[in-house]
Amino acid sequence: MNKKDFKDYNTEVMLQILKNANISLLEAESVKDEEKIKFIKEEIIPKYEKLYLALRELDIRDKSDEEIKTFRETVDKIASTNNLTEEYIKKCIAIREELRGKSGAEVTKRMFEYTLKNFKKKKGILLEKMNVLLKEEAQLEADLKECIQYDAEMEISGKIVDVREKKRDLKEIIDANEKEIEKITNDINSKWKYEIYGTISRDELKKTVEGE
Repeated sequence: MNKKDFKDYNTEVMLQILKNANISLLEAESVKDEEKIKFIKEEIIPKYEKLYLALRELDIRDKSDEEIKTFRETVDKIASTNNLTEEYIKKCIAIREELRGKSGAEVTKRMFEYTLKNFKKKKGILLEKMNVLLKEEAQLEADLKECIQYDAEMEISGKIVDVREKKRDLKEIIDANEKEIEKITNDINSKWKYEIYGTISRDELKKTVEGE
């Protein structure tokens, strides 16, 4: 088996398992099955994502025939455990090649990239707002130090409290935005989150999304 065939087969097995896991996750989330959601997120997806990334990067040029055979047998066993036949995997590989450049994978990747761009743009706007609040807070604190009248001191202290509340609320939004940036960046870097749609066409994916 040449390097490309070996890599294609291994990664397709993992992609199909991850695809099925993702479908199960969406179904579990739709009915709020917290136990199943936790199991898929913490046990299934991390396990096969790790295998997918490892097998995708595996270089067999320095591996012996026996080692390659062992790798293949291991992957075959994993496929069998997940009810995936060799015939089905080869069919998926063929479809993926046929749809390359016009599959749901490219659409999904572009969607991730577009969403990431918007979150980064939002981050810039939020940080500008935070900078304004920080300057306002610093000015109020300076004014408070110069204050000599009790009423004025109380007024400025109240304004400082208001600014700090706004800072706290804004920080929560910034933190949530940062988590989204991190999540989408990981989705793009791990690749499988969009590659699982590589065996359906752009139109099929669009119909599926619109149907939902």
